Amino acid sequence: MGNLLSTLGMSSSALGVNQTAISVVSNNIANMNTEGYSKQKVNLGALFLDLPIGNNVLSQAKTNAGVEVINIQRYTTTFIGSYYRDQLSEQSYLNKEQQAITNIANMFDELKGQGLDTAIEDFYAALDNLNQYPNDKTARINFLDAAQTLTNSMNKTANNLNDLKELSVGDGESFESLKNSEIYTSIQAINQGLEDLANINSMLSRSQTGTLENNSLLDKRDQILNELSKYANFKTDIKDNGTVTLSLDGTKLVGGSNVLAKFDVQTATQYDDYCTINGIVNTNESNAVIMLEKSNGTIIPNINKRMDTGIVGAILETSSTQEGVNVNTVLEELDTLAQTIANVFNELQTREGAFYIDNVGGTIQLSNANLEDFTIFTANDGTNNITASNITINSLLLEGDGYNKIATAYFPDYDPLDPDSVDLNAVGNADNIIAMINTKTDNTSAAFDAIGNISLSDYYSGILGRITSATTAKTNEATAQNAVVSSLDTKTKEQTGVDLNEELTDLVKFQTAYSASSRVFTTCNTLLETLVNLGL
Repeated sequence: MGNLLSTLGMSSSALGVNQTAISVVSNNIANMNTEGYSKQKVNLGALFLDLPIGNNVLSQAKTNAGVEVINIQRYTTTFIGSYYRDQLSEQSYLNKEQQAITNIANMFDELKGQGLDTAIEDFYAALDNLNQYPNDKTARINFLDAAQTLTNSMNKTANNLNDLKELSVGDGESFESLKNSEIYTSIQAINQGLEDLANINSMLSRSQTGTLENNSLLDKRDQILNELSKYANFKTDIKDNGTVTLSLDGTKLVGGSNVLAKFDVQTATQYDDYCTINGIVNTNESNAVIMLEKSNGTIIPNINKRMDTGIVGAILETSSTQEGVNVNTVLEELDTLAQTIANVFNELQTREGAFYIDNVGGTIQLSNANLEDFTIFTANDGTNNITASNITINSLLLEGDGYNKIATAYFPDYDPLDPDSVDLNAVGNADNIIAMINTKTDNTSAAFDAIGNISLSDYYSGILGRITSATTAKTNEATAQNAVVSSLDTKTKEQTGVDLNEELTDLVKFQTAYSASSRVFTTCNTLLETLVNLGL
């Protein structure tokens, strides 16, 4: 009777063990397409009773109690670690940089024939036409239209670039603008990740190693760490119980179930006020400044340079004032181009000896352009600093017969004290227009110093060339890094991913064992009932 009861107990425990094993296999199959899931395996072991083992087979058999679940093993790989996350951080950094430089390239409409290069060519074509017909009203209006198209094109490109920068790091002044920026969203995502990691740490510290719950928490932990690594290169220290201490450049962010420090982001204006109040030297070069606030209230100001990898690093770099092709440098080059265009043509328009057509008492004659404010280009915001964003056409040239104020004539020997040095009736004189046309190839004027004494078209082509070259380089870097991460992902999935064939094999194995244990249990139960009925 005792042996029969022992066998019944063994078959009963075997049923439970194999049912657990079947549940694990089913869980693997159910999650075979779940991102971040690591396959699991039940490790079984013989269960022995705590009895002294005798020297005969019968006494040894009495110590056997069947089978037990030793643990549920979670498949891991060496690639799920700091190296993988370093590569993931680098991938996010390069992809974000590549996206940023591509967005800059898309701000220019050269492929559509609507870019600045086309506008500059059309501007010179209008000058050629005005040279042929210096007295023609249509030719003058067409020239002003071409000039306005040029300034509009520069305004559009500069404004688009400024909008792109604002989307990345805000406008530097409005907190509302900052809240709608990528940098703010990224910092909020990091803070949420820190909270999630602390919660997982708390649950891991209370869970039992080698269980379904523990393995599931480890999967979630790794997913959180991978997501955080996309934003910056955080360092991890994984403890024996699976909990993680997370840090950035030596500053602990998460320890156990506690968030030890959180990130904050301020506008450039807010940070400037903070520096003034706290007596700190302001070395900020961005529209957004990242701060780190510890749980004890200590604030580490301006950690922008410590966030030099991942998405955050790329956002800060591509919107900073440092060298390279980024929003700021491209805007600076466009501003230089706008200032040069204004300086070159305004200088010729208003120089000594330049004259425009005037109507004095019904008589058409030339008037001295140098004596009046008839510059061609000006700033639309009333400042003296002309940029790509504010360059426009002098409104005096666009009103009424203002088109006549274009200084077409030039008298190099003009002497204000000698009336005969100018033929006031020589309205067909287009020497000043010829001088303007010559700026396309003759760049010796001091006004061209700012662009290196090259033509306006060549200078602009240089800007496009640098953008194109940077786009290609960043695309190649991102593609190479994507291949590295993809290779690591593939190797990881080979080791931790669910193989349906393996799972089906295990399923059949455990189902067979379950069925056999069930038959043993049923047989023993029947025998016991028979013995009881017989009164034995």
